[in-house]
Amino acid sequence: MSRKPSFAAAVVVASVFGLTCFAAYGQAGAESTVQVIKQKAPKGITTTFYSCTEKAGSDHIAQSACLSAEKQAQNDRLNRVYKTVLGKLNKDDKESLVSAERTWLELQKKSKELEESLYGNDPVASSTVALNEIFRLCERANTLDEYAYIAGIR
Repeated sequence: MSRKPSFAAAVVVASVFGLTCFAAYGQAGAESTVQVIKQKAPKGITTTFYSCTEKAGSDHIAQSACLSAEKQAQNDRLNRVYKTVLGKLNKDDKESLVSAERTWLELQKKSKELEESLYGNDPVASSTVALNEIFRLCERANTLDEYAYIAGIR
């Protein structure tokens, strides 16, 4: 039997996807869907995603298209910066980065599996799992960007 998220978590999820006017963690407010997402989003989420989400409103099909496009954009960004960093490192550092990336990919996979189990499979839950995955991709790309800066690549 899968456990469902707490009421507070459900309110956040619902807020993010335009199903209620509650703000994060159950406080009443009149924040837009994009404002709620921006509160939780890491730096690097595209303005295209925010525009798409605002336009989608509570239309789950349109939301899914926004999520899919942003996931692809973040995945492309992650791959681009990974290849850039990898191409500039010495042999030992390359091996460390490859090992770290494999570990991160496994963590990403396990995190998604856990979230799918915890949240269930209704449209709001699926959207939440997808958004969390996008945030993790973006955060990893941000980390790799930082590595590039430290290594003097950028």
